[in-house]
Amino acid sequence: MLAADDLVTARWAAAEAERLHAALQVVGTGDDIARARVTRVLRASFPGAAVTSRRVADPLGADLSRVGASAELMVVAAVSGSRVVGDAVCPVATVPPTVPPVGRVIVGVAPWTAPCVLDVAVREAVARGAELVAVRAWAGPDSDLGRILPDTLMRWDRGLERARRELQRSVDRWRTEETGGRFRLLTVRDDAAPLLIALSTDAELLVLGRSSRGTASGTVASIPVGDLVAAVRCPVIVVPEPATPLDASASERARSGS
Repeated sequence: MLAADDLVTARWAAAEAERLHAALQVVGTGDDIARARVTRVLRASFPGAAVTSRRVADPLGADLSRVGASAELMVVAAVSGSRVVGDAVCPVATVPPTVPPVGRVIVGVAPWTAPCVLDVAVREAVARGAELVAVRAWAGPDSDLGRILPDTLMRWDRGLERARRELQRSVDRWRTEETGGRFRLLTVRDDAAPLLIALSTDAELLVLGRSSRGTASGTVASIPVGDLVAAVRCPVIVVPEPATPLDASASERARSGS
């Protein structure tokens, strides 16, 4: 696990490393004295984490792929996260200046969400002893709310029910005896990005998949990944998904909400 060398970010990373029994490396480009101080603080505060320090050429730029290629997780400050999460080859956690107290772990799930995203979300919820809320947003066709006809309501109901079934199928393989009691499934007719931002206000962690289909830097919930991360006020783990094309039928279902 890698962490940038500011103290708030590094503390969050050290707690994560201690929970997951992972080694932590504090990385930075400048000030060796400051990085050594952060490393000493972490070793004293988190004795269960194996903490080392390393100077690198450019952890948030040209050297990013090399630095993160062998990491299980890279942890950066939220202010710099938008420059990192779109290009990193490993999962990236962004940490805001104020870390919220213990709460829920939220994971955004779409029909095409890769299993690696749910792997990370389940691992985090179990390690934290937290509830895991799997969220599926369904954005059906808009309608004039002043003139909602019965057939429109029926289409909405069918779309929501289909989305609920899809969400259930998406998480079934992770609902074991250990994790089943942690899961809560939430399906909402709304745009995914504002819904996830609203739900994250009282969350401990938000887990998202980063899709690279058709974009240079990746998207989450169909918006640039950096924009969404910047709007969320809890730590976020963004997991790069395999670059497999979305089949036509799934694409059509996503657009129609069916």
